[in-house]
Amino acid sequence: MILPSSTYRVQFNRNFTFNHLYEILDYLVEIGITTIYASPVLQAAKESEHGYDGIDVTRINEELGTVEDMKRLADALKSRGLGWIQDIVPNHLAFDTNGTWLRDVLERGMNSSYATYFDIDWDHPFYNRKLMVPFLEAPVTECLKRDVLKIRFCDDGFYLAYHDTLYPVSLETYPLLISGCLNDEFNNVNALLNGLVSNNGISYDQHCGMKTELMAQLNDPAVASNIHEKVEQLNADNETLLHIINTQHYVLCHHMDSNTQINYRRFFNVNSLICLRMEDENVFNDYHRFIHQLYEAGHIQGLRIDHVDGLRNPVEYVNRLRALFGADCYIIVEKILDDKEELPEMDIQGTSGYEFLSYINQVITDNKGSEKLLKVYASYVPEFTDYDKMVFEKKLSFLEPYLNGEWDNLLRLLLSLNLIEDEEIKMPALKKALGVFMAAFPVYRAYVEKMPLDANDAELVAAGFEKAMQLYPDLKYELSVLESLFHEHEDQTRTENRLTFIQRLFQFTGPLAAKGVEDTTFYLYNPLISHNEVGDQPRELGISVAQFHEKMKTRLKTNPYSFNCTSTHDTKRGEDARVRINLISELADEWKQLVAQWQKMNEPYRLMVDGEKAPIVNDEYFLYQAIIGAFPEDLVVTKEFVQRTKTYFIKVLRESKLMSDYIDPNEGYEAAATAFIEHLLNAKDSYLPSLMPFVKKIIKFASTYTMVQVIIKSTAPGIPDIYRGCELWDLSYVDPDNRRYVDYDLRKDLLEKIKALENDNRDKLLEWVNGNFEIGTQKMFVTREILRYRRENNDLFIYGEYIPIDAIGSERRAIAYLRKHNDKYVLIVLPLNIVNDTGHPLSFTLPEGAPQQWTNLFTREKISGNTIDVHQLYKKFPVAVLVTDHL
Repeated sequence: MILPSSTYRVQFNRNFTFNHLYEILDYLVEIGITTIYASPVLQAAKESEHGYDGIDVTRINEELGTVEDMKRLADALKSRGLGWIQDIVPNHLAFDTNGTWLRDVLERGMNSSYATYFDIDWDHPFYNRKLMVPFLEAPVTECLKRDVLKIRFCDDGFYLAYHDTLYPVSLETYPLLISGCLNDEFNNVNALLNGLVSNNGISYDQHCGMKTELMAQLNDPAVASNIHEKVEQLNADNETLLHIINTQHYVLCHHMDSNTQINYRRFFNVNSLICLRMEDENVFNDYHRFIHQLYEAGHIQGLRIDHVDGLRNPVEYVNRLRALFGADCYIIVEKILDDKEELPEMDIQGTSGYEFLSYINQVITDNKGSEKLLKVYASYVPEFTDYDKMVFEKKLSFLEPYLNGEWDNLLRLLLSLNLIEDEEIKMPALKKALGVFMAAFPVYRAYVEKMPLDANDAELVAAGFEKAMQLYPDLKYELSVLESLFHEHEDQTRTENRLTFIQRLFQFTGPLAAKGVEDTTFYLYNPLISHNEVGDQPRELGISVAQFHEKMKTRLKTNPYSFNCTSTHDTKRGEDARVRINLISELADEWKQLVAQWQKMNEPYRLMVDGEKAPIVNDEYFLYQAIIGAFPEDLVVTKEFVQRTKTYFIKVLRESKLMSDYIDPNEGYEAAATAFIEHLLNAKDSYLPSLMPFVKKIIKFASTYTMVQVIIKSTAPGIPDIYRGCELWDLSYVDPDNRRYVDYDLRKDLLEKIKALENDNRDKLLEWVNGNFEIGTQKMFVTREILRYRRENNDLFIYGEYIPIDAIGSERRAIAYLRKHNDKYVLIVLPLNIVNDTGHPLSFTLPEGAPQQWTNLFTREKISGNTIDVHQLYKKFPVAVLVTDHL
């Protein structure tokens, strides 16, 4: 296996195809990238922006290019020494009628070859062995009145047309639809139709062949004209239409119905993403067949597994995947680890790196300043100061309005497996206890493979029940009944049933955590929103350098081949927006004064909505931080930036579910909030002039911290992952804002300028890089230098020791460490707490045996001796990486 030196995240869609990537390969090589990390490339829903809504796993997404285009790209990567890690999404597909598997299920129901491929509860009492289809704007009868639900006859069959979506009509319905449309010449049509209906067990291919033969007859002009006339008559008769709709293998219903009952597993609470039963060997084999062919052909060399926590048995899945792809395939999983949580033992190289994001985010936050910020925030929003309480409450409160169907299904499974021996137990209390435990569970999920539980899972489960009982003592009995299910029973069958329930349960604790914490609490608890981030947590803001070193030493032992990410397609904001907001912790006193000033000056622009000022103080406090993070680097507020901020903030309000939400948007409040933003970003008003000096200061210091972040993620244990375009500043809001166009022409031009100056004079290069920091030149320069050096010395960073070096002076003013492999060394010396740097002496003494002669990777200066004077080191450039090579 060849381990990547660095990865570059590529977001494929119709606007960035295989051929677009081909055009920037030389640029990526030049900045030091060794491996492409690509978003999903299999056929996705039409005009998908991201590819995580796949519909066909047997072919390449036609909007990205052809198989030949992919081969050309793969060959070009190989010729440049680049690898390809491919993102796959085994948890779900799009609920899209263009998907082969799903369309067959809709048409043939339980007779479909793929009826067991999707995680559908065919025994759900409400749906009578039919699949729920929750996408209508209103109940069926209302849609019929609105004339938006009709029968349509197409070349390949009959459909129920809802706007532009076509739902296939069951073959059992065809006799009614073609009645009176055939003459004697087409008597064999009925025989063909009977054969299709009676041969329920035939394969999908056989079914398609027989149906093609049938449709050839029905599309005969003499027949088709009669059918179109018949369809027109049927569409004028709502009573008959309703009968036809009710006889399908699916139940069309209002999209909101899924919040109260549902009979298929979704990705989180997204109706349009239907989950797969990847534990089924047939599903596993059919899902991975094509992607494995791409691997065997040498087009890809690694895999990233999306949402592994959604699978019934993630460990079993990974083991199967490893057996299929072999030992040489680099495999990582998307996994969000709690601060003290360890990665479960799986045959993988590591994670996609969110835990590293947390470490770096915490160490570049001033913990003393953060304590001040917590007090400032509490003075404005005293009701929102208990983070752990809020997390539990928001997880629990998400269940009933959004996941009640799943909640009921878990309870029904519990009862159907005969796991509750007390026949007198009250079902409402048992259901509530189940929800309380799920909300109290301390991490995303447990990875239970067998009974009895291993020590780690048992500890997590015990912690969850202990917290649940503390918070809901009146449910202690019901909780104790549930807790008993996590132990073996003397009856083996009951033990197996318990395991079935437990594995199902943990498929939902993860979604509940994601929606209750990341997508709710993170928009409500706002002392320092840079820590309201995937993988991170705002419970404690900032860690010591010593703590960071300990985490890195542990990472080297347990997780050395994971990604080190700082921005992804899922992060709440761009990596440099986060750095800017972190800087508020070093400017806490000034921030306190400014917020008080801004609240006073902007008070007249908060409008009354339903008897309350809008936006509320908590939302206003969030907004002040968000604007600083995303403020344009050229300090020019454009109409585009105003609109981006308004669009983003509406999403914030709906995710927070306090003053608005997706179920019932509060349009009045949202209008007041966006009007407030227009005021804030209007240059004629007083807010922007008062903000500008603070933003300028933030931007200046942020450029240095951006470089600190790049260097640590490129030199600490793990593999640096660069999100598309992040070689320059990434000031994005959350998706879809972070999928905006990346200007590679600008990046190429800046790179050429760096190369030209590099060949001319190092001092001129540094002068230009430092003089244009506002546009991200320092970040691009450092990214290129460190990634190119790492590419040539990958073993040093993959396998090398991590040796912390203590500062002589103030512990919070710098971070330094050595990486050592055999006789190769690199020394990293980086500033911290730069806003409040007093200029007092600060130095590092190297450990015994370390080299005495160094070269600064960025300035090319020579440094000698056993003691490193930090301020002397930063005279020409504000960060330093020292190497022993002759550059």
